[in-house]
Amino acid sequence: MRALLPPITKGLLISWWVIWLLIFAAGGSFSPAVVSLNNQIFSEPSIGHFLGIVVYPFLHDSFLHLLLNSIVFASLGALLESTLTRKLFIKILAVATIAPGFLWLLINLLTSVEPSHVVGSSGMVYALLGACLCMFPDMQISLIIVEVKLYFVAVALIAFSFVATIAQLFSVQWGNSAHSIHFLGALCGWLLVGGHQRFSLSELPFLASLRQRKQRFDAGKRQQNSQRVDDILAKVSRSGIGSLSSAERKFLEQQSRKK
Repeated sequence: MRALLPPITKGLLISWWVIWLLIFAAGGSFSPAVVSLNNQIFSEPSIGHFLGIVVYPFLHDSFLHLLLNSIVFASLGALLESTLTRKLFIKILAVATIAPGFLWLLINLLTSVEPSHVVGSSGMVYALLGACLCMFPDMQISLIIVEVKLYFVAVALIAFSFVATIAQLFSVQWGNSAHSIHFLGALCGWLLVGGHQRFSLSELPFLASLRQRKQRFDAGKRQQNSQRVDDILAKVSRSGIGSLSSAERKFLEQQSRKK
């Protein structure tokens, strides 16, 4: 009988919940901020802050935060881990932890922000979302009362994270979420499964429509030119080459060079 969750996905989920339960049991004697991704790493470097660069995805600051991440990670992780090679799946999760963390630290270094820290596996979750967007864009997902294509949900979430990341560069913070980690996590997942090879701007509906219009225009133009060539040749047959105007001679020369 096949397991409901593949081993890596299951192992990560168990570790998140065990760590959260231990922190909850410790009460106020331990704060996740001690080993979180913390922008105080530049002004007050410590072992905990450096550990936080790789540890922060395993920590969650609330039950709801952990629950939502777990639900999405379980469904997307089970799908991708059973589809991709184990090496690539681990690579996606590792890159989606380190790279977004450094981007968040860089943005905090470049902007004037209050001391803050990040915990949670949202970067990993968005990495899986980005990978699924590339591999299964038409997959139907249930939003409780309605089913929609994954494409619409993923693009909306990633686009919001991108805009919020740009806003953060101008010291405008939208809520308490680390939007840059969400966005770069999704980008990492998308790129690592070959999104840059599968996607072309020319495939966007708007550009595809423009290309089809141009093709129809070019076809009509070729047909019009062909008809004019036939009319000019008929005139030569009736009245000789001397009957052609300079414009007609020039047009025939242009058409002959194209062939």
